Amino acid sequence: MGCGGPSRESHMIDIHAHILPGMDDGPTTLDQSLEMARIAVGDGIQTMIATPHCLNGLHVNWRPNILSACTEFNSILKKHQIPLKVLPGSEARLSPEIIEEIENGRLMTLNDTGRYFFLELPDQFVPEAVIKLIAHLKKDKITPIITHPERNMSIQHDRGLLSDFISSGALSQVTAASLTGGFGQYIYKCSQRIIEMGTAHFVASDAHSPMGRSPKLSTAFERVSSIIGNTRAEKIMFESPQAVLDGRDI
Repeated sequence: MGCGGPSRESHMIDIHAHILPGMDDGPTTLDQSLEMARIAVGDGIQTMIATPHCLNGLHVNWRPNILSACTEFNSILKKHQIPLKVLPGSEARLSPEIIEEIENGRLMTLNDTGRYFFLELPDQFVPEAVIKLIAHLKKDKITPIITHPERNMSIQHDRGLLSDFISSGALSQVTAASLTGGFGQYIYKCSQRIIEMGTAHFVASDAHSPMGRSPKLSTAFERVSSIIGNTRAEKIMFESPQAVLDGRDI
């Protein structure tokens, strides 16, 4: 494949996007959500997991609400003839409530398969409880995926922390805009190093709006390909996301 764009554009999957209107710090109106969907489709994304925030001190979005919101939004997308499929998920901030809320079925796993779960760390530090939580989730056959590790200050200074989490059974997801300079040069270099070290398993948009943090992946794919080659880039951006949708091992 040349450098003109993803070779599997019709199968691009964005596993991390805040696209459901009025649920968190993503789009506030339906029109904004629809514009995000159009941008995603225009960039080659055909499938997206909606991942509203949960347990972050501001937003609590439980599984029934997310399932209902996704069903309604997919119906609206069909009405507007926007060929995007939106699947349910969530992004939960590290919290003592996580285990209990997963066990009682209120906390949403990615595509509701019960296999993968988005875990957001605090921005400034890494609590000691992370390894213990990973071990507990793995015992229940749930794999936590650490979102945007490149934006955590402790991991920025010591990328061995992320390696420790992965050795304990977690996976990680780098944000597309981090790889294209959207969060500044320092985070750009950190995300590039995480890709080089093989400690990134996914790249996703983490989109929040039509402008600024929009749902685009194609430029990031080109960047990942330039760092580690097309074969490994396709695993990160096509094969592994599909495995998440299917609830399969990675």
